[in-house]
Amino acid sequence: MAPKNNYALVFGASGNVGWGVVDQLLSNYPAPGIFSQVTALVNRPLTLEDSCWPLDQTTGPELQLASGVNLVEGTVESVSELLRSKVKDIENVTHVFYFGTRVYKSEPDPKEEARVTRRMLEVALSALNHVSPRLEFVVFPSGTKEYGIHIPGGLVKAPYVESMGPLPEGSQDTINYPGMRAALTKASEGRQWTWCDIRPDAVVGFVPNGSAFNLTAHWANYLSLYALVEGKGAEVPFPGTLKAYDSLYNEASADIIARCSIWAALHPEKAGGGQAFNIADQAKAESMRERWPRLAAYFGLQGIAPSEDPNVLKPSEYIAKHGTVLERLGVKNSPVFKSEFLDSYGYYLDFDRHLSLEKVKTAGFAEELDPNQSWFRAFDRYRKAEMIPG
Repeated sequence: MAPKNNYALVFGASGNVGWGVVDQLLSNYPAPGIFSQVTALVNRPLTLEDSCWPLDQTTGPELQLASGVNLVEGTVESVSELLRSKVKDIENVTHVFYFGTRVYKSEPDPKEEARVTRRMLEVALSALNHVSPRLEFVVFPSGTKEYGIHIPGGLVKAPYVESMGPLPEGSQDTINYPGMRAALTKASEGRQWTWCDIRPDAVVGFVPNGSAFNLTAHWANYLSLYALVEGKGAEVPFPGTLKAYDSLYNEASADIIARCSIWAALHPEKAGGGQAFNIADQAKAESMRERWPRLAAYFGLQGIAPSEDPNVLKPSEYIAKHGTVLERLGVKNSPVFKSEFLDSYGYYLDFDRHLSLEKVKTAGFAEELDPNQSWFRAFDRYRKAEMIPG
């Protein structure tokens, strides 16, 4: 692909996937010269020094970090002005990666969260239509709630494919994605830009300053603390049920989601038109019976099947009980909001939920990553950032 003066704008750049998009762009994915500028937009304060992005690249796109970008309270006019004031050369933005899809710490009412999240996107897109006339492509992420995994026992039989129909009436207004797709469809009408929906299941990734619903950080906190309290070599049961331990799935690292998103953005003829694409590290479905021992071993532990003891502490309970150990060591830990919800991961997801990758591979994105290495790479990043014990 010939070098082009592409400019990427990443909303939610300190979140699980947004961070990965910036990281891949700064690492010159898919090749040097494809992007000349990257602006990372965040809401909460973040410095480049604390971002943990690769800032020592001798070649690569120019990076700008803009904090204080809050879409919850903004209007089209105020967000347009905010983008003009905070984003250098906003008029030259060509590709938008919109990963600001969750209200900070989440709304307690799913319907209200879906409403607010849709409005955030509507405001952002309307503002971009005013200030970024060169815009070519918008990527946004949905997820496997599109297939009903939040409904007890699941809704459809895996492997999940993108052509599976919409959720039953009454279920769609409790998730963000249908409203976001409607907002993208409306905002792109009559415009030169197009868009797509990248659809992972569980996301494995790193965030520099805490996030909501981050399973990777949650288990990194739990397993690193467990090793300190119980000792290396201790057995650590999978936090869930035996049925969940054996259910099939295929997780997606932030790295593979980012790469697929960048690929899609650069190939509107293959990925545009509001298409959805499943994405995962690999097409092969596996279970936590295969994954959990590998994750535990990273921390010097023996990962075993779930305990039958009804009083066994869940990860957030264990962290709360023994958190002073980390305080004594001066470890700042990786803040995880809604950690109690993450405790339910191994309990309610007790059915096969793996994704078919046939569509994205046929379209042209055929990369795969070793999922074990994706977990280890995320854990390494938390250790390098001194957010979990070394």
